[in-house]
Amino acid sequence: MPKNEGAVIPAWSGRRAADALAQVKAKGRTDRTPCCICGHRIDYDLPGTHPQGCTVQHLRSRRRFPELTWLPSNWAPAHKECNESDGDGTRGEDEGVTSSDW
Repeated sequence: MPKNEGAVIPAWSGRRAADALAQVKAKGRTDRTPCCICGHRIDYDLPGTHPQGCTVQHLRSRRRFPELTWLPSNWAPAHKECNESDGDGTRGEDEGVTSSDW
């Protein structure tokens, strides 16, 4: 588990991560939110294992900002293939991207 100033941050896995994905998918489906990385439409009915399926993108990277891992305002919908190709997840950090931007 990542540590931040003495606090233990739970790993991104299990039921908690599944619930986070369900929350992101529900909001994205309702708002018709495109992928926060490429800007293209997401088919929210595809499983998260499909390359075009929805995954949770952390707007501020988990590696650099572990304390934001479980903060819903740090989550945005992204295609699985976009999320995996985003590298360390620092895209947009210098531009001040926030969840209100999606």
